Amino acid sequence: MKSTLKKVRIVEYHEGLAKGIAKMWNESRENWGGDSTVTTEQDVIEKEANSSNLHLYLAMVGDEVVGYCGLSQYREDEGALYIPLLNVHPDYHGLKIGKQLVLKALEKTIEMKWPRLDLFTWPGNTKAVPLYKKCGFFWEDRDDTTHLMNFIPSVLQIDWLKPFFDKHDWYSASQRIIEVKPDGIKDKDHTYYEYKWEAGDEFVRVQFERTGRTIRLIETQDLLVEMKLPDFKLLEEKEHRVSYHVVNKTGTPVDVSLWGMSTEIVNHSFIGKETVEGEWTGEYPAVLSLPDREPSPWKTHPVVSANIEVDGKLFQLKMGVYPKQAGKLHLRTLYRHWRPNRKAVLHLDIESQLEDDADWTIKLPHSQVVRWSQPQIKAEIKGKSRVSVPLHAELLKNGFYSEEVKVEVVKKDGESFEFNSRLALEFPGLGARFGGESENHWKAFNGPYFVEIEKRNHFIKIGSVLSKQNPLTLFTPRLGKPFSEEFSKKEASSVEYIETPEAFVVKTTLESEAFPSVVLNTYLNLYGSGIVDIKHEVVNKSEETKEQLYLIQPLPIEFKGMALPQKEGVVIGDEAIMPFMDYIRDNEISERWLFTSGANGETKGLAWPDGALGRKNDWHFAIEYKIDPVLSQGEVCLGPIQVGINSAPSWRDWRSFVLGDDVKRLEEWPLYTFESCDGNLVSAEDDHAVYSFRSMLTPYLDGTLELENEEGSIDKTVTKKDEATDVNVELHHREAGLKRIKGKFQSQGQRAAFETIALVTGEKEMEIVEKADGWTVDNGVLSFKAAEGYYPGIYSLMYKNKEFLHHQYPEPGPKAWWNPWGGGIRYTFMNVSPYSMLKEPTSVNPVMKRDSNGNSWRGLEVTTVLKEHETMKGITLRQYALTLPEVPVLAFYCEIEQESGRTFKGESVDLEAFFKPGETLTSSFVKLPSDGKFDTYYAGIEEFVIGDSPFIHAGSDERKEQAMLIHPDSVKMTEVYINQEVLVAASSEEWTAASGESVKVKPTVMVIGEEDLSGSYKQLRKITFN
Repeated sequence: MKSTLKKVRIVEYHEGLAKGIAKMWNESRENWGGDSTVTTEQDVIEKEANSSNLHLYLAMVGDEVVGYCGLSQYREDEGALYIPLLNVHPDYHGLKIGKQLVLKALEKTIEMKWPRLDLFTWPGNTKAVPLYKKCGFFWEDRDDTTHLMNFIPSVLQIDWLKPFFDKHDWYSASQRIIEVKPDGIKDKDHTYYEYKWEAGDEFVRVQFERTGRTIRLIETQDLLVEMKLPDFKLLEEKEHRVSYHVVNKTGTPVDVSLWGMSTEIVNHSFIGKETVEGEWTGEYPAVLSLPDREPSPWKTHPVVSANIEVDGKLFQLKMGVYPKQAGKLHLRTLYRHWRPNRKAVLHLDIESQLEDDADWTIKLPHSQVVRWSQPQIKAEIKGKSRVSVPLHAELLKNGFYSEEVKVEVVKKDGESFEFNSRLALEFPGLGARFGGESENHWKAFNGPYFVEIEKRNHFIKIGSVLSKQNPLTLFTPRLGKPFSEEFSKKEASSVEYIETPEAFVVKTTLESEAFPSVVLNTYLNLYGSGIVDIKHEVVNKSEETKEQLYLIQPLPIEFKGMALPQKEGVVIGDEAIMPFMDYIRDNEISERWLFTSGANGETKGLAWPDGALGRKNDWHFAIEYKIDPVLSQGEVCLGPIQVGINSAPSWRDWRSFVLGDDVKRLEEWPLYTFESCDGNLVSAEDDHAVYSFRSMLTPYLDGTLELENEEGSIDKTVTKKDEATDVNVELHHREAGLKRIKGKFQSQGQRAAFETIALVTGEKEMEIVEKADGWTVDNGVLSFKAAEGYYPGIYSLMYKNKEFLHHQYPEPGPKAWWNPWGGGIRYTFMNVSPYSMLKEPTSVNPVMKRDSNGNSWRGLEVTTVLKEHETMKGITLRQYALTLPEVPVLAFYCEIEQESGRTFKGESVDLEAFFKPGETLTSSFVKLPSDGKFDTYYAGIEEFVIGDSPFIHAGSDERKEQAMLIHPDSVKMTEVYINQEVLVAASSEEWTAASGESVKVKPTVMVIGEEDLSGSYKQLRKITFN
């Protein structure tokens, strides 16, 4: 162990070490929850090139990277550096490599003269907490995060203490007791963090106050100097006594000079001089003003401070303070959405910050938004307690209520005083557009949709008050390169609300110091449809052109129910897992959008402009701009980034909104697929076909694939060392037909079951002949018919010599709501009646078509030329019914040739399939997937209208075989209608075409057999024709 420790070198990052870093991360996943992320050399290069790290330290053993420690500016607060990420390879734990890395970061912090070094961890990281504490960190006692602060740099910068630390190592001399729990010495509501060092007869004790992040006490073997406040929360505009205490242990008088330091919030002006022989305590006044913003636990609080000089040794003592009013008032409501003239109860929550009981009177001013039934409220409130007062009110109009209220307080001893407090509350409603400011946020509304900007860090939330999902969050924008975190701790210098005819706009302004004279304006355009356009404007106020600027907008979007365009398809998050950002192949994103949907039907869409880059940024998604040169006194406009909250029901709709309606249609790819390697469902009898279980995510597969087919089972194991995201297995298809292939994949952490289908063609020639009853196609296992003189469509489908379709060949006639009715399977136009359809000439001919994989399908083409119909004349409808040799499968689709001399937009073409699989209609049924109790409905008895379903099964009690009809995913609706005379499955597809254009609809596929092939319907949907 010691020999290995001696070999450890701490070096700074360069790109030549990226491959070693990737290897370290891939072998360290157990340190970080055990995720399966695969990091590549290029991932590391890109991440570090875009990092906000000031320095990146790596621990090396030989040529191997075994440790990682970043150092950056702390993004939440002023006056601190930060370790954003620390890792040690699991094979090298226990060798104090983590200590070396942390001490290196601390050494650099001291060298750069920063006063503090911070980091975050998680409460369960008990192995690392002792390391952090030994290196000088204190664990802050907070509920919302696990935050640690290190004040060693401040200690080592104090001249008075330098002689001690010049002689003694601060790490070795530390006397701190290490416990795995939050730190702190409690003094009323103050918390102190204490360091103590001893070496022989010398010692140093230093206390830091938690919220002020600075020193309140220093003690050595010679002197003790400390300050103390009467409490942490102190009333505004009252005089408070600040105590200073000096203990002289030398026996020789020392001169002590003190002078207070005042700020906009703290008036602590005084000058004091004392000669202290033994012990001295003095008190000096401080008066506090209320800050514009309530102090945040994320940031350094206002401080009461003084300069102290003891025998020529100058230093500062400071303590954090929380200026308070006599009470806090908050106006709250239980309702999310409002209508004008609505009467409701609001709640005025009052928190007394007084020690004493008192009588309170609150006067509510008149407002254009709310009318109070009782404008003056009286309440008796005990000291340090809370009450909630119901307020009966009427909403006059939707808007932002923001008013100063006067509060009169009379204490039990007769003392009385007044203070003002602002009440703010939004009242969103249908069509209402407004904005306003609360204590911690700027907000804007357009109907139920909102944007909310957090003041302390410019985080933006976009959502709907009616939504049950979390809003979409935009993290602080960053200018670069290198990218700066400066705006995460800056409040916008100005905020404007702008109303336009189309949208309600919020404009924020952030002024950069990292890039001098550069201003970033952000425009949030909120539309009533749930769309938000986010535009950025980079302004150059200098006299020189600004070049090589970048802007990155991080968005930690959850990939729940995602749709992500990759290469020639769209990856669909159809699994229960929610992929991490590192699981996404962001370099394969092929279009400028993504989409997510929740189980409750709510959706979020995201899009970015041409020229911007959507990419991974650490653990979240981000959009990056490379900015054109910004001329002196000029600006460059970027965007818009577009966010849609429930503005599109599906990814296809969102894609059409972003890219337009005329883009190439993309197919869906599930996160995990099991299919033939080339995606071809069709193979030939006696072929050997290769099937693949494939992941669209980056983690390597690690487990066993087991398949079952007609010959039995076969399995294959893959491990992470194979670095594979797919597993291939070869199967031999000995016989023709419809083959169901079932499989399982088992890893240590997951188990999957799946299936696919193979259409195995036989060698028997198909027969296509014309007889007295029309044209017949016989593929060896099924046959179907069409006749020119009957009705335009397929009227008969026989399987095992039994009919599946319902018709009345040779003469169409009235039935149910149709007249004439021909039954069978046919395409029809919504605005062309069956009677009109029969007036038009129809021909039937044999046909061969090739699918998108080059397979040859044969069948019939039924062509109807519309010449008589007033609206549709000039339209040719070509219906195709196609099959494969010895496979019980049919594909139906149509082509529409438009030579009408006019344009058709948003027209419908409908498919109707009339089934009668039994001898009688009452023995025939349809079965559909359902979330309800009923999934099977019999025909011939009563009337049913059954809604959308991706597929249906038509069968009969008299036979085992069922016909499964799979609708294409392009249809706008599907339906099953049943009454005493018919059972019909229908779908409707929208088409648009100018004169001279042709339209082809996607196929509807039917398979027949005894097995339930529901699990393969999506594979059958992929059949398309050239």
